[in-house]
Order: sequence, then C-alpha cells, then structure tokens
Amino acid sequence: MTDRHVLTRTAIADGLAALGVRPGTTVIAHTSLSSFGYVVGGAHTVLLALRDALGPHGTLVMPAFTPQLCHPHTWRAPDLARAAAEARTAAQMPPFDPRRTPAARTMGVLPELLRTQPGTLRSTHPHVSFAAQGPHAETVVREHPAAWRLAAHGPLGRLWDLDALVLLLGAPWQKATALHLAEYATAYPGRRAGLWAVPEPDGHGGSHWRHVPELLLWEGDFDALGAAYETSGAPLADTRVGGARCRAVPLRDLVRFACTWLAAHRDLSRGIPPPGWRDVVDAEGPVPAGDLGAAHTQPAAKEPIT
Repeated sequence: MTDRHVLTRTAIADGLAALGVRPGTTVIAHTSLSSFGYVVGGAHTVLLALRDALGPHGTLVMPAFTPQLCHPHTWRAPDLARAAAEARTAAQMPPFDPRRTPAARTMGVLPELLRTQPGTLRSTHPHVSFAAQGPHAETVVREHPAAWRLAAHGPLGRLWDLDALVLLLGAPWQKATALHLAEYATAYPGRRAGLWAVPEPDGHGGSHWRHVPELLLWEGDFDALGAAYETSGAPLADTRVGGARCRAVPLRDLVRFACTWLAAHRDLSRGIPPPGWRDVVDAEGPVPAGDLGAAHTQPAAKEPIT
C-alpha cells in the first residue's frame, strides 16, 4: 500500500488560492471528498477551507438536489413497477421542505453539510434546489420556478449575473451543473421538451403532482465537452490538491463555449425519452435561455409546450 495523501485545512485553502479563488468570489462548487485522500477532520475541513479562501464577503453555492422526490413513474427497477403504478405511492411522497429535506446521498457529503450550516439558504425547487451561503446567497436562491428548472430564470442565471467561478474539486466535468444553461440556449439536433411532474404539499403530509414544461436535459457528453474546453485555450486553472484534480473556470466562458460545442457536436435525435415524461415534442424554438451569448439563433418551435 502506498502512503495516502494527508490534507489539512490550510493545504486545501492553499490549493483553492492556486485555482484563483479570492476573497469575495462567488463560486459554485462540485466536490468529491474521497478523491482528496485522507482529509484531517473530513468533510467539515473542506467546507472550512472553502470559507477560508472565499472570506466573509465570498458566496459559496452547491447543488443540493433531491431526485428521491421524483414521481414513481420515473423508477426504472422492474421490481418496483407495481408500486410505481399505484396512485397511493405517489400520493405518499413526502413534500419538499427547503429547511429539512436532505440532499440526496448521490450528491456527496459536502452539499448536505453546507445545507445544514447556520446562515445557509436554499432554493425551493423540489428536485434541483441549490444551497448558498454568503452575501449573495439570497440573490442566488430567491427565485427558482418549477418549470424549466435549470434555466437562466433560476439560481444558475443569478450565478451568471454574478460572474461566478465553477469549481470542480475532484469532480468530473459531468458534474458541472452550469453546463445545463447551454442546453436551454442552444437548439442542437434532437433537443426535446415535455411535461415533468413536480410534487406539491397536499396539506396532509403527502404530495399532489403538477406537470410543468421542461427540457429533457442530458449530461452524457459533458466530459467530452469539458475535455474540448481544456484544449481550447479558454480560461482555466488546473492543479492537484492531494489526490484530487481540481479545476476552476469562469462560468460565463464555460457556458458560451458549451453553446458552440453543443451546436457542432450533439445530436440526440435518435434518443428515447426516459420514463416519467409526458407529451414530449421537438424543442427547436425558444425556451427560457436568458441572455447567455449563445452562438446561434433558434428557429420557431414546431409544436409549443403548454
């Protein structure tokens, strides 16, 4: 067995400084705790190091997603099919509570830890909320509509406005949530939209469901997109912190690059919608993209989503 990397709070903060994280910066961070090695003090040490690097005037944002609250119709396991088909199963889904509902374990340790910290705020989307701490936290999480959940009218758009930095701390490009902004802004072949079920409290501890318009998002080519960004000469800081490869990239530069890359390289026209969607149609026309500097115009939609 080779010696593991042993990392302290100071070592991690120094690594963040090497990435260009300065006091007062706004960042959206994606982390893989296990990739660092042995962190003295565990996840809390990483969070403290992030706060050290950002200072009191910096804002830290992390996705705090809750896919466990998706409609049972999205369940893929064959042995769950019977329960998923029963109306009472969906009716007994616990409602989302920004203050109490934990982030999914698949999000990693850090988002849930940040969510529970004093002063942390959280957006209200029942599936893709964001946790934020710092002076701009309220601005980031204040509005998060149920429809078009990762479009520019929600927290990701506010991070664009704040000229945020994307941090991948041991995490792959596939985890860079900001890349979804480019999906809304780019009419690539095979882009589709449909109706997606979101839970709302029924007043009795369960949920009733409302269908909202939504883009079918996909992260399957984000690693290839990120690799192309790395070789493009666009702004990027890259260093190792213990065993973790860590990258920092300006959110605006990354999303603008992604708009052009998706138009040239993505084609999902033969894709099959995953379970849980209704009324899926082509989405060649405008969706709530915001002013993100997309590289090409979008033609009128063939069939609108209402």
